[in-house]
Amino acid sequence: MRELDVIMTGFTGDAETREMTEASLKSLRDSEGGQDFNIIFLESNAEAEPYDDVDVYVKPGFQYHCNKYYNIGISHAISDYTAVVNNDTVFDVKWWSKMKKAMDEHGLDSASPRSMIQQTGLNPSVEMKHRYTPVTKVVEGYHVAYTFCGWCWVIKKEVREWLFPVDEQFSFFFNDNDVAKILQQKGCKHALVASSIVNHYGQKSHKVLAATGEYHKHTFGLEKNFLAKWGKY
Repeated sequence: MRELDVIMTGFTGDAETREMTEASLKSLRDSEGGQDFNIIFLESNAEAEPYDDVDVYVKPGFQYHCNKYYNIGISHAISDYTAVVNNDTVFDVKWWSKMKKAMDEHGLDSASPRSMIQQTGLNPSVEMKHRYTPVTKVVEGYHVAYTFCGWCWVIKKEVREWLFPVDEQFSFFFNDNDVAKILQQKGCKHALVASSIVNHYGQKSHKVLAATGEYHKHTFGLEKNFLAKWGKY
């Protein structure tokens, strides 16, 4: 059995986004010396050509909605661990083996890597924390964008079985806040594993979403849903 499922979503709208996604998939495949991940890709562009190096390729047939896509993707999960990742990421060498080692040694139920090139532009202080957290650190907590990173998070099979389906009122932004809250509420042990590096080029996915004309709807427009559900951050 494969050790890790990787659920990745994307909209392949032009040559730039295809190149970005292909680079992400290649870095993932190469990161562990050819380890056989179960890669599940969900594509929102009905006219896009499939990617060669994925195991499951799905076109849901409706406009991009991350949590609906995740809930479809999870039905193809077969492994002891599942990662949910963005397609604007580049995976460093041994990112997974370092993360799994930390999860085993620290009894973690879920974990996120750090990014050394976090270009979202939303929170410079978080970018600095990622860059300067000592490589030996395992930082427990549920701080979104720092210890819990929506662009890459890994859960054990046991967590996957009760966490999903995730809440479909969150189509993009605040889905990570919602998952972090649930993990905290359930007492799951989550941490940032600083030795595991997955670089996140967040501005690229934001530009793709902006091109659809629905950026606000899927980003800050969802804050009211989150606050109605949880009351506070």
